Amino acid sequence: MQTRAWIAVLCILVAPLPFGVWVAGRAAYVWWCGSPDVTTSMRLTNAGRPRLAAHAGMVRIPISRALMGSSIGNQGDRQPAHEVQLDAFWIDAHHVTNDQFAEFVEQVNYVTTAERRGLSLVFDIERREWLAVDGATWRSPEGPLSTLAGRGNLPVVHVSWEDASAYASWAGKRLATEAEYELAARGGLIENCYAWGDELPATAERVANFWQGNFPTGDRGLDGFRGLAPVGQFAPNRYGLFDMAGNVWCWCFDWYAPDYYFASPRSNPRGPVSGSARVLRGGSWMSTGGVNSELAVAARGHAPPHHTASNVGFRCASSPRPYEVASTIPPASRR
Repeated sequence: MQTRAWIAVLCILVAPLPFGVWVAGRAAYVWWCGSPDVTTSMRLTNAGRPRLAAHAGMVRIPISRALMGSSIGNQGDRQPAHEVQLDAFWIDAHHVTNDQFAEFVEQVNYVTTAERRGLSLVFDIERREWLAVDGATWRSPEGPLSTLAGRGNLPVVHVSWEDASAYASWAGKRLATEAEYELAARGGLIENCYAWGDELPATAERVANFWQGNFPTGDRGLDGFRGLAPVGQFAPNRYGLFDMAGNVWCWCFDWYAPDYYFASPRSNPRGPVSGSARVLRGGSWMSTGGVNSELAVAARGHAPPHHTASNVGFRCASSPRPYEVASTIPPASRR
């Protein structure tokens, strides 16, 4: 009888061990991936969350220390070059497309800044100038007579920073910080000028969608496109990210300040606490080469948060770190 009692006690003590091992393993996996949502699916909620696997279509960038900015010549707001330490994060492999943005708009009846305003900026290649075009929106990129037919895989454009933030919040993500974007664009290369290396490509080499020729007199289209290109048309960088330079400018989380690098923190910088313009990164199909090229990984663009144009889009990021994001869709943005 005593032997049976000891056996029962041992069974009670040992039985939970397999479950404990599973819990420990699960915790280790979640820690490694950087988010408890990595292996789960995002379920549709009252807030309109999409039925997508968490981090689907994203690339994980590990904890990194990298050089940010430029030490070349006098490049204004790109200086001084400085080292930053960033926590691990995820970033979209490519720009948010028209098809992806359309799903968001349909689910929450969202109305973009350009739609509410009634116009947006369009670059007229024939007239070689920017025009404020009535009726130009993400649905009608060149104006009311244009549509999205055949453009589902093109980057969405005519979206403001507010629009991009609203989409990111709906998708359970956020906008990348300026430091995250630059680190991701470098693709692990040290002090490289461009996402693909240190030199502009030879005539026959296609590395990105940008303006070949004297702007704005004529784009020679040597990269295969005059205007926007569908996402993923060029080789990814070493992190597996597409179009980190060219095609469309990308909104970033940060407020912009030309002298921010002189005072920015070295760990997870997020930009000034306020400002009048948000950071844009990556250049666009209208960017050209040269020493101060907008295609350079250190190049910093900026525009007011309500700015919309035919060469501005965005991509999203995600991480366990709590960043300030738009948690709700503004009432004025709903139909």
